Amino acid sequence: MRSRSFRFLSVLLVLPFATSDSSGAVKQHSAFYPPILMEALQKNIENYDWARTARDQMVKQVKPWMEFSDDQLWSLMFGPTISGSWMVWSDGYCPACKESVPMYNWKVDALGHPWKVQCPHCQEFFPKNDFKKFYDSGLDDRGVFDPDLADRSILFNEEHPDPNDPKRLFGVDDGEGYIEKEGDKELRWRFIGAYLIYGQWKQAVRDGIVNLANAYTMTGDTAYAHKAAILLDRVADHYPDFDFKEQGILYEGPGAAGYVTTWHDACEETREMALAYDQIFEGIEGDQGLVDFLSSKSKEYGLENPKDSVAQIRSNIEDRILKDAFANQEKIHSNYPRKEICVAVIMTALGWPENRSEVMEYLDAMTDKATAVDGVTGEKGLANYSAFVIESLAEFLALYTRIDDSFLADLMERHPSLKETYRFHIDTWCGMKYYPLSGDTGWIGKDYPAYVGVIFRNQPTLIPSMYTFLYDLYSETGDPAYVQALYSANNRNLQGLPYDLFTPDPESFQSDVQRVIDNVGPVIEQGSVNKEEWHLAILRSGSGEQERSLWIDYDSDGGHSHQDGMNIGLFAKGLDLLPDFGYPPVQFGGWGSERSRWYKSTLAHNTVIIDGKDQKGAAGKTDFFADGETFHAIQVSGPEIYDVSTYTRTVFLIDIDDENSYVLDRFLVDGGNEHTCRLHSSFGYIRYKGLAPEPTETWNDKAQMRKFRADSNPKPGWMVDWTLEDRYGVLDSSAEVHLRLTGLTSGCETIFADSWVNPGGFTTSEEAWIPTVLVRRTAQEGNLSSEFLSVLEPYVGQASILQARKISLMEDSWTRGIEVSLRDGRTDLFLFPGGDEDEQLVYNRVQLDAEMAWLRLDADRRIRKVAFIRGTGGKVGDHEISFETPTDFFEADLAE
Repeated sequence: MRSRSFRFLSVLLVLPFATSDSSGAVKQHSAFYPPILMEALQKNIENYDWARTARDQMVKQVKPWMEFSDDQLWSLMFGPTISGSWMVWSDGYCPACKESVPMYNWKVDALGHPWKVQCPHCQEFFPKNDFKKFYDSGLDDRGVFDPDLADRSILFNEEHPDPNDPKRLFGVDDGEGYIEKEGDKELRWRFIGAYLIYGQWKQAVRDGIVNLANAYTMTGDTAYAHKAAILLDRVADHYPDFDFKEQGILYEGPGAAGYVTTWHDACEETREMALAYDQIFEGIEGDQGLVDFLSSKSKEYGLENPKDSVAQIRSNIEDRILKDAFANQEKIHSNYPRKEICVAVIMTALGWPENRSEVMEYLDAMTDKATAVDGVTGEKGLANYSAFVIESLAEFLALYTRIDDSFLADLMERHPSLKETYRFHIDTWCGMKYYPLSGDTGWIGKDYPAYVGVIFRNQPTLIPSMYTFLYDLYSETGDPAYVQALYSANNRNLQGLPYDLFTPDPESFQSDVQRVIDNVGPVIEQGSVNKEEWHLAILRSGSGEQERSLWIDYDSDGGHSHQDGMNIGLFAKGLDLLPDFGYPPVQFGGWGSERSRWYKSTLAHNTVIIDGKDQKGAAGKTDFFADGETFHAIQVSGPEIYDVSTYTRTVFLIDIDDENSYVLDRFLVDGGNEHTCRLHSSFGYIRYKGLAPEPTETWNDKAQMRKFRADSNPKPGWMVDWTLEDRYGVLDSSAEVHLRLTGLTSGCETIFADSWVNPGGFTTSEEAWIPTVLVRRTAQEGNLSSEFLSVLEPYVGQASILQARKISLMEDSWTRGIEVSLRDGRTDLFLFPGGDEDEQLVYNRVQLDAEMAWLRLDADRRIRKVAFIRGTGGKVGDHEISFETPTDFFEADLAE
């Protein structure tokens, strides 16, 4: 059914304009700002200081553009004859002070310092020549820069104009970059190429259009609409001629599809211009001054559209921005469903409400795909790309909710999966503080103190309020977590809510929020979750500041994914104790650089690496998922991830008390001849016991690791203790947090090394090394079978575990056990089958038909708690537990 709707989508895309043309209908009014909405806006401006303040700020914001003459505004836009560059130099430095300035770190202020970029360290401006003068000297008869016409005699450093000065050409850029020679190597700083994108286009032109349209909407003053129309019309003159794929530079190489900018930004900019056009549509009606100015420019520069009427000006904007993007959707292709949102906005702006049915059919097809995987698209990058999709979707849906009261309810009725969409990032939000860094997202140890399913803005703007949107979701679903999330985002305060210029009654909104919080409290109570389509499970225990969350990512496939199948993470004691490294450090040479590949590689994740190779793109499946009072566990299998016979990880989160838990990790692998189980924590240092490491050879040349030391034959029971550094200051106290690893794997080599990481993300060049433990097993010949076993305990002060060890049970039983001895005298036993699958688990006075079992004994060795997976039960001490058919999970407190 879904595939048919998607095929229909391609047919539907040709309808809005053909329908309008055949009927003779043309756009008559704003689609997204109808009179009823504008009345609500003006009422709030009349009644509330905060709304008047918002209006005044937007008016103040457009002052620079209002000070431009019409001719100056018109001249801000440029043609596609200079290569736009996404970075000055992606992993470069300042040619003056030599300090690192990677990626997007050059400062740009198009209105304050036009045609210049500034080093953030030494504050030097580049280029050193007067590029604007050079640019003006090269304008052709269409008002477009032609480098062949430009006066190259003015290409010199204005601070060193003497022809004999050795610095005369230092920092000089002719539009294609400033070049220095370093031996045989050519170094190029694309100052103007980057300025065109981040300065002239984004700040001077795009921001001008958006801000002027907003000022018109807030005030009704047509002077703002007039100025916005001049910018939009001049952009329209050039927009179809831009092709970033052919004209742009990305990471010092060829560009990708787009218009002035690359695809993802071109998509957003096109949508913003479509909305701005819709905003000012009625504001330019009857503007003869606009017609006179633009028609004179058309004559002067020989433009095809004579612009002799407002209708012709509108046609220029519609045809060459909105309809051109509609016809060339490869230029606005983006992370799903951003392109689709842009297309829907264009359709709505051009034909609403006459084309409402076509828009709704388009939205239905889009919503199907956008919510297909556990309510989201399935794209990885949990707190980035996964969230970006639904963030943009939320603002998009809220646009329609503002103009159609029944829109959200009707859409959710047609698409029940939408009820999961905005729960997804609540369910995966750990302790209301962290998200698992699965795929391209965040950076090592980064916290996320706000819900990322929407973008909260704590200033009223014309963008739909996500506080209002989340409350609308609560109203439709009855789920108080949405109210708790919005309340948390406002620092658990009602003041200012909902930051919505169109809200009919802000006082009632605040009262409604308070009523929900009074009823359920501010903390979202979450249980364990398993997103089986997205392949992410989170085991949880405790609540609030004492929450512990153990997660496992059991696939290595999807957009923006890493080769991280069976990777685990742990949040406890307020820190990310088993962090993923996060977003690849593309500032060190782009996506293909060694360090970017390292971040995506299996070698950099807390999983098992087979034969030193990266995983294939494949997904695992859940074998069992158990969430009890004390016992929490999941087992997942994914042999296809490495194309082996067994690749199965079982992790247990076991509560010691209300504030503490430990983890038992069991990883079974069969296939290949080298298995390496990797484990790293975060920033800090380690101490060890039961190991005698000596310097050894490098483990893997592809790993960004150093200082290898190994113990070639450790006895099971060795320990490694991390003392963690609160590098980002996320803890409320100065408590020293530890993570202790007890290794129980037999027949292995234990290796210590340091792993390279980039703290702070891709906008910094900061580097660090973190301690890492590798447990390696090898086979001389044939396939290797391994059972990796370890116990992990986070603690502050004193550890609760005295010892963890493998134990032999009864002589006549194949059952194998792991014993965890607690400091208070209690003992936990894990029982696993050692023979065929039908073997019963036998220990002392225990005989269970189950796949595995857990027992908690008190200080007198009496069994107090029991849990088992997939079984019919049996005898546990004096207790008989019996099920007629196997139960998936059972847990009981025998002391009660």
